[in-house]
Amino acid sequence: MSDIEQYRINSEYNEFLNKLILWSLYRKVEADKDQGLSLDSNYEKMISFQDEVQAMLPEIEELDRSRIRSYYPLIDDVALIQYFRDTLGR
Repeated sequence: MSDIEQYRINSEYNEFLNKLILWSLYRKVEADKDQGLSLDSNYEKMISFQDEVQAMLPEIEELDRSRIRSYYPLIDDVALIQYFRDTLGR
């Protein structure tokens, strides 16, 4: 695999991971909305990130993660992906 292709894969994976992290941060907004708080724009952002992550997930699952260099070395990406799946029931 060429360095350019590995760079593209790293960039794509990190873009996915960034959206997944943002989704998890905005996820708390859903609980706030259930409590009657008016946080519509944050809720819409969470749904937007959720849709983007769902669209990217099948392609990301096919990647060999052993060679990917993450911008977020302290994030357990496997656990975060599983949390996403469990939350959406998929």
